[in-house]
Amino acid sequence: MRTKLSLLLFLFTNFYMLAQDKIGIAFIPITYDEESVSNSDARMIHESVINSFVKTKRFAVVDREKLQALEDEKKLQRTESFIDSKQTIQDGVSRGASYLIATNILSLRHSEVKRGWESMLQVQVKVLDVSTGEIIATENITSEYIEPSKMIMDAREKFASKKEIKAMEEKNKKMQEIKMHKEDAFSVALDRLDENMKSFSNVNFPITLDILSWDAKNRNLFMIAAGSGIGLSQGQLLDVVHTTEATIGDRTITRNQKIAVACIIKVEDANFSEALIISTEKAYKKVRESNGAIKILTK
Repeated sequence: MRTKLSLLLFLFTNFYMLAQDKIGIAFIPITYDEESVSNSDARMIHESVINSFVKTKRFAVVDREKLQALEDEKKLQRTESFIDSKQTIQDGVSRGASYLIATNILSLRHSEVKRGWESMLQVQVKVLDVSTGEIIATENITSEYIEPSKMIMDAREKFASKKEIKAMEEKNKKMQEIKMHKEDAFSVALDRLDENMKSFSNVNFPITLDILSWDAKNRNLFMIAAGSGIGLSQGQLLDVVHTTEATIGDRTITRNQKIAVACIIKVEDANFSEALIISTEKAYKKVRESNGAIKILTK
């Protein structure tokens, strides 16, 4: 038993070390109305939700079955046979996952239209803080196609490669297609849901990045310490924020004031990218001149 405990501790510790730079999340089993949604459709929707988080490369998804095994071993070590052991397993949930993601299917509709089939679905996603149980975010997310904003389209056209632009255009076209078969229509709806889920995760789990250096010749060009390793891509927009701290009572609160928008113009590798300021707020010039603290937030 001691060998098994040591192995579990070793495996989980290594997982934690590999994932410590990412946000640990675990998924609560999906809920839905079994009279209106089939088990197979529900499984596919849940897999789509999970994959939308995984593909951002920002999250370490904790396998709930492995967590349960760790919890069982933790209970075992409290027995008399392990009372003198120096090896302990810290709480699997708190070490592995900082947040729980709960998904509920609100609606799913497969409709036969003139040119074929169209599927639409809506899910409610809640994010719970593991340490407090508090719901920190909740949103109803649909599979409707959402046109990219003009700023995003302009940035892609200017900074993304021709190959990337073509791939994006083909992807957007595919997500608006009417399919001849219901199964294909459902697959397209899941693709649209995936895109909208990524927007949800970007808004609720922004990553703070450091500016490594500003270009000596172009004051709006800078290098950041992040790249493809967290899913950054050429043409992606970033928020540039002025970071300050305020003390309220016995608490110190960090305030991020948006002062500009930047666009990634080159992803060098997994750890480094170049970005360019493409629009600014009134406070931007003053913050730069005063050497104020500036951070980058993914969006």
